[in-house]
Amino acid sequence: MNRSRTIQNRERWLAIVADSLVSLVVLALALSPLMLLTAPKVPIEREALMQFLWSAGPAMLILAGTFVYVRALLRERRRIESRLEDVVEERTRELQAINQELRDEIFVRQQAERSFRRSSRHFRALFDTAATPIMLIDSGFRIRQWNASAETLFGYSRDEAVGRHLIETFIPEEYRDEMSWKILKTLGAGANNREILETGIQAYDGTDHIILWNLNLLHDEEDDRQQLILIGQNISEIRKTQDQLHYLAHFDVLTGTANRRLFEDRCRRALASADRHGHNCALIGLDVDHFKRINDTLGHDAGDTLLKTLSQRLKENVREEDTIARLGGDEFAVLLRHVSGAEGCEKVARGILEAITEPVTVPGGELVITSSIGITVAPDDGTSYERLLKNADMAMYRAKKAGRNNIQFFSEEMNQEVQRQMSLEQELRAGIRAGELVLHYQPVLDARSGEIVGLESLLRWNHPGRGLLTPKDFLEVAEQSGQLHAIGEWICNNACLQARAIQTMSGTPVRISINLSSRQYNHPHLADELQRTITDTRIDPALLMVEIDERILSDRLEETAAVLHKLKAIGIGLTLDRFGSGLSSLTLLRELPFDQVKIDSALLHRAPGDENTAAITHTLISLARQLSLTVAAAGVESEEQDRFLRQSGCHLFQGHRFSPPVSSDQLADLFAEVRQGRRLLPEIPDNPAVRNR
Repeated sequence: MNRSRTIQNRERWLAIVADSLVSLVVLALALSPLMLLTAPKVPIEREALMQFLWSAGPAMLILAGTFVYVRALLRERRRIESRLEDVVEERTRELQAINQELRDEIFVRQQAERSFRRSSRHFRALFDTAATPIMLIDSGFRIRQWNASAETLFGYSRDEAVGRHLIETFIPEEYRDEMSWKILKTLGAGANNREILETGIQAYDGTDHIILWNLNLLHDEEDDRQQLILIGQNISEIRKTQDQLHYLAHFDVLTGTANRRLFEDRCRRALASADRHGHNCALIGLDVDHFKRINDTLGHDAGDTLLKTLSQRLKENVREEDTIARLGGDEFAVLLRHVSGAEGCEKVARGILEAITEPVTVPGGELVITSSIGITVAPDDGTSYERLLKNADMAMYRAKKAGRNNIQFFSEEMNQEVQRQMSLEQELRAGIRAGELVLHYQPVLDARSGEIVGLESLLRWNHPGRGLLTPKDFLEVAEQSGQLHAIGEWICNNACLQARAIQTMSGTPVRISINLSSRQYNHPHLADELQRTITDTRIDPALLMVEIDERILSDRLEETAAVLHKLKAIGIGLTLDRFGSGLSSLTLLRELPFDQVKIDSALLHRAPGDENTAAITHTLISLARQLSLTVAAAGVESEEQDRFLRQSGCHLFQGHRFSPPVSSDQLADLFAEVRQGRRLLPEIPDNPAVRNR
């Protein structure tokens, strides 16, 4: 660059010198004549001047021309140099621009390479650290890439896996055809095609997994190779949960049998098949007799063990094509898909009944259970699932009424009976709302004086079409329909309300007896309800007697004692009804605070004609008397029964022999007749053995 500047400076000075010389020559030529003419001491002639100009002029002109030419050359050179500089500058600018573009392109390429390397690192990190198995296979199903999750899942390292045939090495036989077809379909369909596939796999340690694969095609444009990337998701736990949910939705967890939903579906399928092919199918309904008692006494663990054993025995006595279901509690149902009429059904049911009665080992001991079985056959008894299930239930409850541990086939008479009970249930509800329930009272007589010392309240129903009904006509329907507790409350309220009027009619204290059903007695707030009723009706609790059946007490002695002591604390008298009907009478008398016992009517009816029964009854009466308990007898109908009770020392009598039950409207007349001298207790002449105690 310094050299270029030196050359430029030299050329500039050379141009200046040439211009100066040319100017001097021109000036000399112009001034020389003038100088000669004006010089006084030098005489110059015209000829000499002209000769001088002629001789020196050309040389000076040549010199001046030379300098002009040189000047022109220099000017041209400068012009050329200037143009050359412009060209060089322009070319330099172009080269600089191109160079900048190259630098920019290099920078972009470097950035792209850095980005690519960064993306490659990210992809490799993502590929290697992904929580899901990822692999790359070629068109020959050979593994080319294999990430860490795949290593963990399959149990093979990358080096061990690469090059292996995916299908043959890792996919179980039953999934190979489908997976091969999906892979070939993806490879042949193009870059935009994606497939989803669920298969099982087998790991190195032999464990099985369920994998959901996402298949995507990768096409290498450089070498025109097709590869497939498989991204898997281990859904083994999801499938396990789904299988569990499906099991819970269709099977009983405790017994492993079908539940109601699955059983209904299979019944409908069996009915459709029977209708299509013209054969019979049957539905068997059964439950365990007295299962609640087993649960209450031995505990629910024993009950569960019993149900498991029962379901296993059912499976052993039916065919694999048949279906066993637990419909709820201890209630089971069996679907026989193809049977040869009632005879085939009975044969299966007999086998089930015999298997069930085999001893069962449960926590707490060994049990021998029985079952009540009801059978209905399709299409003879019905062609719908709902109808058959209802028929089997009716037949099963008929088996229970027939003494349990037996088999009953459905009949149309059962259906008519159920219809009658349903009608009676509706009529009972309407009757309760219409006030058709009434109380009748049967006098309780003192065996010595014959006076009325008590009245037992007895429920009656003034049915508008069937007349006066006793509890045995409708009490079972009331219990099954859930109306029994409400009826019991109504009896307590009305008996207490009428007790005050009865005291006015009688003139002497008369105790009113109320019978408690098992449902009332087991109610957790029995004592509170009776206390509230006594308070509301303002009756003396000593005038109220509560009769409790011995058969509902013996199973829960501790709870019974607590309830009875609460009632005793209120001031209510307690009577043990049907004394002698159970096996724990002595324990009940010792542990519970009873005031009276009422002899079981079954013993009373047999005692006059059977020496053994008479001895038992006499012993019970003597035992109660020794314990200072009042002994009462109900249902006395004959003179022989009356005579036996007087001989045995019974304190209180009640029965049709003395007075039938009367309505509350008739009580006033009855008490009036007694005051006028009517004797309800008849005399028994010529009987010196009678003891009046």
